[in-house]
Amino acid sequence: MPLSKEDRKRLVGDLRLYGSLGIEMAASVLIGTFIGYWIDKWLGTLPWILIIGFVFGAAAGFRNLYRFISREDRDKKWGR
Repeated sequence: MPLSKEDRKRLVGDLRLYGSLGIEMAASVLIGTFIGYWIDKWLGTLPWILIIGFVFGAAAGFRNLYRFISREDRDKKWGR
């Protein structure tokens, strides 16, 4: 059974939303790791600040995920 036009719109919107969430998560980790690596090369302390950058990047990604889930939960609660 083919999807209706409204269902296709909703599916595309959901895919766009969740896809951007995954990209944000990956970008946060990569940016934190890159900055840590760059500082490590500059200071000659490889790999310590790289690890710290990775952890901060992952924390930023999970913070974005938490904010997204909270916003979706709030919107469902209020029927938006």
